[in-house]
Amino acid sequence: MRKSVDLGNFGEYLHYGMPLALVAVLEDDGSVNVSTVASMTPLPGEPSRLVMGVFEENFSAQLLKKRGEFTVNFVTSKMRSIARACGIYSGKDVDKFEICDLHTLPAQRVSAPLIQECPLNIECRITDVLEMDGLNLFVSEIVALEVDESLSDGRDGVLVEKLDLLFYAFGHTFARGPMVGHGAI
Repeated sequence: MRKSVDLGNFGEYLHYGMPLALVAVLEDDGSVNVSTVASMTPLPGEPSRLVMGVFEENFSAQLLKKRGEFTVNFVTSKMRSIARACGIYSGKDVDKFEICDLHTLPAQRVSAPLIQECPLNIECRITDVLEMDGLNLFVSEIVALEVDESLSDGRDGVLVEKLDLLFYAFGHTFARGPMVGHGAI
């Protein structure tokens, strides 16, 4: 038997295990805005792509449309308070890099920086924006993927079993559990 589940505010229960990321985008003055996002997923096919949902009213959505590129910086389980702060404050009002003591690293292919404290980073260029009911879906080409040296397998890959990412699921945050299999399903 099945029981109905309340979707919660903004459909938060539809997030059934997404890694939390800090999305960095440049502002007009060259400073960096950062926002917490869990609504994203890679898309199959070539080129490598990612789609990300951001409410149209958010300052980040306005900057993303204007700049056309950004970085995705995955947070660790130890960064929950940073993910929370970057999600509840607006970059229009506060410098989230300052209040969270975050630091930047130069990206390889986009102008937005990587976030040093995040072990896995993706550089993206927006190829399409779909607007629907106050939500912007940013379809982007992944142009680079970087990992902290301590998590590199030495062959252009990632030691996935060592990643300690923070996940958002059903309105709560969780650390990643143990790997239960290798390879594609």
